[in-house]
Amino acid sequence: MEQQTVASEKTLEDWREQIDALDAELVRLLNQRAGIACEIALVKVANGLPAYDGNREAQVLARVAGKNDGPLENESIKAIFRAIIQETRRLGTRRMEEQMESK
Repeated sequence: MEQQTVASEKTLEDWREQIDALDAELVRLLNQRAGIACEIALVKVANGLPAYDGNREAQVLARVAGKNDGPLENESIKAIFRAIIQETRRLGTRRMEEQMESK
């Protein structure tokens, strides 16, 4: 049985393949971002800075919302980035703790 197509002439499978490729790219970029966050953690330890910087988080959220052209709403973008920031902070904090323990 042949899949129905929409005006774009792409099948459901075509769209899913495109989503899968984007998901792979998102994972790659998220891990790249996390690696940079780990490097920042080492800089923070060296300079005696805390893991959490509320001002920086607010700047990031404002910047990504400002770059949002939709269809996701700004609050959705911010929620996604809050989760990303939370996970990278967790990873960075762990890196900071490991660095301090090794001193």
